[in-house]
Amino acid sequence: MTINNKYIEAICRHRILITIILCLFGLCSTQPLLAQKVKEKKGDKFYIDHADNLRQNQMEMPDVMIAKGGVRFRYKGMTLKCDSAYFNEKANWFKAFSRVHITRPGGVTLDCQRLHYDGFGQMVYARGKVVVREPGRSLRCDSLDYNTASKIANYFGGRGTLVYNGNTVIADQGDYNTENHDANFFGDVIMTTPKYRIKSPEAHGNTETGLVHVIGNSVIRTTKGEVIHTNDGTYNSRTDHMELNGRSTIKSPKQDVEGDNIIYNSSTNEAEGHGNVKIVDKVNKRTIIGEHVFYNEKTGHSKARGNVKIDDRKEQRIITGDEVTYNAKSGYSEGHGNVKIVDKLKQRTVTGDDLTYNSNTHEGTGEGNVYYIDHKSKHAFYGDYLHYTDSAAIAFGGKPGPIAKDFSQGDTLFVHADTISMKGFRMNTPQMYREIYGVNNVRIYRTDIQAVCGFMVANTKDSCLTMYDYPIAWSGTRQLVGDSIKAYMNDSTIRQAFVHGNALSIEKISQDKYYNQISSKKMRADFVDGAIRRVDAWGNVVLVFYHTDKDSTLIGHNYTETDTLRMFISPMRKMQKVWMSKSNGVISPITQIPPDKLKLPGFELFDDVRPKDKNDIFRVAARKTSETTRNSQVSLPPRQQIE
Repeated sequence: MTINNKYIEAICRHRILITIILCLFGLCSTQPLLAQKVKEKKGDKFYIDHADNLRQNQMEMPDVMIAKGGVRFRYKGMTLKCDSAYFNEKANWFKAFSRVHITRPGGVTLDCQRLHYDGFGQMVYARGKVVVREPGRSLRCDSLDYNTASKIANYFGGRGTLVYNGNTVIADQGDYNTENHDANFFGDVIMTTPKYRIKSPEAHGNTETGLVHVIGNSVIRTTKGEVIHTNDGTYNSRTDHMELNGRSTIKSPKQDVEGDNIIYNSSTNEAEGHGNVKIVDKVNKRTIIGEHVFYNEKTGHSKARGNVKIDDRKEQRIITGDEVTYNAKSGYSEGHGNVKIVDKLKQRTVTGDDLTYNSNTHEGTGEGNVYYIDHKSKHAFYGDYLHYTDSAAIAFGGKPGPIAKDFSQGDTLFVHADTISMKGFRMNTPQMYREIYGVNNVRIYRTDIQAVCGFMVANTKDSCLTMYDYPIAWSGTRQLVGDSIKAYMNDSTIRQAFVHGNALSIEKISQDKYYNQISSKKMRADFVDGAIRRVDAWGNVVLVFYHTDKDSTLIGHNYTETDTLRMFISPMRKMQKVWMSKSNGVISPITQIPPDKLKLPGFELFDDVRPKDKNDIFRVAARKTSETTRNSQVSLPPRQQIE
């Protein structure tokens, strides 16, 4: 039945009804329209279009007006339909039951089974198959509460589905602020958008900014193929920027990232991690490990601190250290603190406190305990300061000072000097060779030969060691001095030695005061298995040689002067054969040696100068004394100057 006009006029005088309907209609939108306060204008009217039955029983339900049967309200184009409704003006509440349907201008609708409005509490409660729709948005849930003061809607009681702008959120419960668009979802949350899908126990975000914060064991899958696992992460779908706290992993077609805290952007290809970080660049075949890592896949730039390891499989290069900067495209790398660069392609290893290297310019520097090993050419440098390229290197400064090692001949040759440099020739050809230079306070040690000098050149082409500036060389019990000395090496022993200018060979024999000696302008000595077997001398040759019997007892002293000498010596260090040009000589019994013939002019032993082992090459020892009478007869080589 239709209610009469008097009843309608009576109801229209109830101001609570207007307030109730306004609040109810305001509930149905999740856009800013929800936050707008509708002011009643003069002439605005509220209509009850239809109710089969409208009554009030003060005995049964005090202060409650009951409308039943096809109830329909209308206000300024907004309508509410239901099977029945209760109004209580005094308590300021309103209830609608069964097939509740609210429509609002703009296509906003609300459907549910029950609706309750509490005016004093400013709350609206919708229950039972709740559906809220508006253009581009919808919400399906079992129960929905809306606070008209705070503008927060909360749904719960079973799985709810929120759809907005092509995005879908499914959760056991959630709340939404219709003013600032903040949203919170709880209970097996599943968020699906055109750019990503999230599965999380708890998610918080903003439907306008696209920002989402997940908490708990969460998985984010993007359309770019990225799979993110985290327990605490924030993701911005508009900028593709994400921040992950706690141990998290990102796997993608291009790169994988894992760490305790991660900042990552798939659009800019920037990744930053803190705490046990590992970044694997699948495209460029590069792995970066460290406590703090920054990496840009587009530029190839990386910077890491704390137990860093960068493995560039493309360039076959591994860099470790406390702090490392590396750019694969520019080729520049820089490391600080226990740095190690292993170049597998060039078969080279460099370690030091501070290192730099550019693979494009092939130039590197090192400072502090720098150790450079070329495994291919079998030589090494050590020093506090090092500058090197593929074809040259120089080491200098620091304590105990630089050292060079040449292990290409089997037995390692150790060289120390104030400055050591190296230069390569015919690089990357089968004929490649290197020269190593030592400047000032040069000390050399190898098992079969030891030497000191002021300037040295070692040539790997012919395994030659050339020494200048008061050189002294030792092999076994023999000491060689001269203006310059050339020594040729076998794999593990000395093969040949040339002495130019003021040559003097001194060999210690059984008794301390007896020495085999040869002095000349030039001298050549040939060795077999490290033992001298032949001596050639030219120019003003003077020979002192001791004859022995079968049991090596000294039996005679030979003093000879000649211009040219060739002498062959047995493995037992006995004279086998001697050839010389016109000579003057005296053979004396061992007991009748003239005192002035025991030692040749210029005789001087330097046993205290001789390097005793590879660790003894660092000390400084004078190569001449006040008794030294040698005068240089050959000019010195040009000195290198270190800027």
